[in-house]
Amino acid sequence: MRYNKFHKKSILTAAAASMLFVGCGYLDDLIPPDHEPKSSSSNFGISSSAYHPYGPFETWYGYEGYPQIQTGFGNDTETYGYWYEYADDLDGGRSKILWPTYKGNEYSEDAMDPIIELCNGVCGTYSLNKGSLTYNPFVGLGFHLVGEKNIFDGTPDVADASSMGGVCVSYASEMAVSLEMGLSEEAEAEIGYAVPAVTLPKSATGITKYIAWSDFKQPSWYKGATKMPGEAAAKQLASLRFKFQGTSGTLGRFNIAAVGPYDGCGAAKFPIYLPTTTQPDPVDPDPIIPDPINPPSTTNSFETWFGTNSEYQIQTGYDNGTTTSGYWFSYGDDVDGGASVVVWPVERGNEYSDDALDPVIDYCGGLCGTAVLSKGTMTFNPYVGVGFGLAGESDYGDLEPADAAGMGGVCISYTSDIAPALEMSLGEEMDAAIGYALPMATLPKSTVGTTKFIKWADFKQPSWYKGATKITGEQASRMLTSLKFKMQGTPGSYKFNIQAVGPYNGGTCSNNFTALPNNKKKRH
Repeated sequence: MRYNKFHKKSILTAAAASMLFVGCGYLDDLIPPDHEPKSSSSNFGISSSAYHPYGPFETWYGYEGYPQIQTGFGNDTETYGYWYEYADDLDGGRSKILWPTYKGNEYSEDAMDPIIELCNGVCGTYSLNKGSLTYNPFVGLGFHLVGEKNIFDGTPDVADASSMGGVCVSYASEMAVSLEMGLSEEAEAEIGYAVPAVTLPKSATGITKYIAWSDFKQPSWYKGATKMPGEAAAKQLASLRFKFQGTSGTLGRFNIAAVGPYDGCGAAKFPIYLPTTTQPDPVDPDPIIPDPINPPSTTNSFETWFGTNSEYQIQTGYDNGTTTSGYWFSYGDDVDGGASVVVWPVERGNEYSDDALDPVIDYCGGLCGTAVLSKGTMTFNPYVGVGFGLAGESDYGDLEPADAAGMGGVCISYTSDIAPALEMSLGEEMDAAIGYALPMATLPKSTVGTTKFIKWADFKQPSWYKGATKITGEQASRMLTSLKFKMQGTPGSYKFNIQAVGPYNGGTCSNNFTALPNNKKKRH
């Protein structure tokens, strides 16, 4: 459980309660037993353990630094009032919240404490990406009023929050925000997830809004028979959620600085801070371009990798000290609903990992296989790919970026039955921020083998990308996490073999194709 910063009033209340505890038997003789009122909605019941007729919701102000909102409805699991994030990934979307600093405390990697302290609220940048969604993408954050039901059931319990009268919120946002009333899973399913909500206007400097429960309405698209007005939802409220939803490629900032009952938020401070979204500095716009036939050495330590040497790790020169850089990995379109796979000519694995590609490299004199593209439920062409990290993994297992500008670009020797794309990946958060429109260079297909030298300046974002955040190949090279060899097209089977990869500056890739997919290297 995360630590709490307690108000003085909370401490005095706890002390008073402990003194009264010894006299509770006497009080039972004076005070008649409670009679729990019935819900006005017969379809949705309220948990008796969570019913609080006059919950003292204390307005939460981000500038006070408390990570937990004192909702007044919390149960003994102590899981109420903590901010959490959610997104559209379960529906096929790829939207993210980009946080201005790392989350986490000594109890949980998801704790918002550092963000609250930095922002005097909960602030970040929403990055909306449609992925395979058929509607507008979204991200959001919220908190539970009661908390999880118990240690065995992590679903949120509900409370009668009618006494709050509604909600007040002080915030800043570069897009309109939907404030939703979260109910139990069963209740939301019965109304087709058309929960009561209210739209909050965008505000760059900050604004406070007071919303009565009666102002919350189900969305206009809902045509179901079971209606749920805001007042009824307040009697069975599990959470309050702030949702950012819009067109794919939308990028913008927000900060929720205060939230409380309808008559709260009086001590909110303005203007409300918005985090800055920075881009890496570009390299020299007029670099000296070396001769691609005989590129001179410059400031990089990337050693050209040759599969014929049975080298299993590419010496990138940018390893972060974990010695996890330069190992080949594969990926596919399963996250988008596709069913594509790479069929390897031999079984993968070594003594350290079942996914190691050492046997494949030995067998092929490079990295070879068959890309079997299958669309599945995708609405666009299927894909698979292989790649390697420049710097290696962080302590959390994600790939860290490297400033690879000194490479000048990439050289690669390969064969492929399909025209592949060489992509520059910038890490999950930055990839999401640019709508996964990674800077790329399209390579020609070649069944006999070819070598290409590609400058960073030749990498461009795809033409379909219409988002606001643009990035050049030179900029991407300053924050490069991995290089990816991607094969995408109509369903079918396509053979490939990557025999060499190196830097543009000083690379020694060459047309020495001794191990093509149909000309297998003998194993000794």
